[in-house]
Order: sequence, then C-alpha cells, then structure tokens
Amino acid sequence: MKEYFREILSNPLDLVTAGQINFGCFPDSISNINYLDANRPFGIPTPKAFKYLRLKEWQAFQLGNKDFFILIAVYNAKLISINQFILYDKINKQLFKYEQRAPFWKTKIANNLLNSESKFSNKNFKIEIFNNLVNNLVSIKVDIKKTGKLPPIKANFEIKVQNKLSKAIVVSIPFGKNRGMYSFKNLAPVNGKLEHGKAKVYFKSENSFSIMDDHKGYYPYNMKYDWVTGASIEKGELIGFNLTNNQSINPEKFNENGLWKGNKLYLLPPVKFIRPNGTDNEWLIRDQYNMVELSFFPEVHNKIKFNIVALKSDYSGP
Repeated sequence: MKEYFREILSNPLDLVTAGQINFGCFPDSISNINYLDANRPFGIPTPKAFKYLRLKEWQAFQLGNKDFFILIAVYNAKLISINQFILYDKINKQLFKYEQRAPFWKTKIANNLLNSESKFSNKNFKIEIFNNLVNNLVSIKVDIKKTGKLPPIKANFEIKVQNKLSKAIVVSIPFGKNRGMYSFKNLAPVNGKLEHGKAKVYFKSENSFSIMDDHKGYYPYNMKYDWVTGASIEKGELIGFNLTNNQSINPEKFNENGLWKGNKLYLLPPVKFIRPNGTDNEWLIRDQYNMVELSFFPEVHNKIKFNIVALKSDYSGP
C-alpha cells in the first residue's frame, strides 16, 4: 500500500485572495480570516450580511489531566449562540454541565489568534478567551454563578501554544468551488486553577494538556461531521490526536487529521467512523492506509438539540 502524503503549502497573507478562498494545509495560523470577501460561496451573488449570517464560528478547548476533563466552548451559529463549560470528574464519574444560549450578537468570536478576544458574558455566566499568538500565549477566564444544583465555577488557564511552524493543524477545506471551512488546532501544556464550589484543582504544565480549536466555515444547511480528539502525557511526553470526517469534497487532500507526538505533528489520512450499536456505544475509527485503528468507548454524553426557524441541531458528543 502506498504511503500517505498531504502537501503543506506556504501561508497566504489572507484566507481569501481576490474573492477566492485559499484551500490547503498550512504551517501556521492565517492572520486574516476574511471569509466575507469570498465571491459567491453559495453559487449566487449574496450580500456580506447574508454571508455573515451563514458563517459558523467557534473557539473551543479540551483541557485535562489524570483526574479531570474540561470542555470550554463559545459557539456562534448565528441566530443563536451556545456557550459551554463542561467538567467531568473521571475519578467519581460525575459530569457538571454549564450552558448559556443567547442571541448570536451576544457572543464574540475572534477574527484571528494574533491579538484578539473571544467571549460571552452576562451577570451569571462569563467565558473570556484572550489570544496572543504573537507571544505564543492563550489565556482563559471563567466565572459562572451557582446554577440550580450546580456549584459556582471560577477558573483561570494559561496555555503556552506550540506555535512553531507545522506544530498546529491548520487547514482550509473546500465544501464546494468557493465554499469551505478554516480550522487551527493545537496541542499544548496548560497551567491553571479551577474552583468548583469549595474544591480547588490545579493544572500544571508537566501533567496537564490543552487542545484548542479555532474554527470558522460556510457549512451546508445540513451540517454533518464525525469527530474525536484526545491527549495524554506519557513519561513526560505530550501526545494527542485529532480525527474528523466532515463534508470535504476531497478528504484525501483536504482534512484536519493529525497526531502530535515528540513535539512533532504527523498528518493522517481520511478516516471513517463506524458505530455498529449507535453513538452511545463503541466507535470504530479506521483509514485505508493502516495508520489509524482506534476504538472509542463513550462514558458520558453531551447532546445539543434545538430547532429555530431555519436552524436545527441534533448533536451528540461524548
């Protein structure tokens, strides 16, 4: 069987040049994610206001150590935004889910990661993400008041981003002739402190990880993707992966699959997700190059369901 290869292109100055989206795999974050300048991404002339309302945007983090897993996400689907802080206590197998849904204009997603902010804030729920890739830093502040039976949350995290060339998965993937998605994914150590009710948990870089996903795209109305990511620290070495099967029109050339190991990024081929017994049971993730053979067993489930005018979601994510 032939060896898998995916070309890494030189970084463009802008994601969109003269109306055309630059598709490919890149070595570094792109400083100007100017999707609104794309010419006819939906096949017909459309004003920028329409293109803005069709652009899905989010910034999300998976943080973890041997005892806890955390998901932090600010997600703007337009029409509605969803903001989440999810804590999973692996020792006691307890899930704590905090979520605020709001009008889309209440949630801000950064245009780039160089010197910017993504945030959602109201009197009871605040997530602030400060991006400073110029200095290879990202910091997160969370302040959530007691909600029903859920205790209050306060958290501060600092991520030393591995932003050397080709350490992040940076892709622009086509869904059509001039329509697609952009993503920057990075694995890095994290330092921080979590206050959960009366409990205090410290995250130290020698035993804690962060996977960041900065994501924007002109997804189809019927948006579909399968995704699994994970990380750990083995004998002092940070190891992680990202595997996605989305609506790429050429996944052999354009995908966001990779393995981080030994301070290196190894690009991986397209994968398929097989769930013979549904999403609540074992997932089988496989490729055609014998590079990926993963079995995933969900422990808990995070479902997002809504149906608002032309926007519907039926998302199931462990």
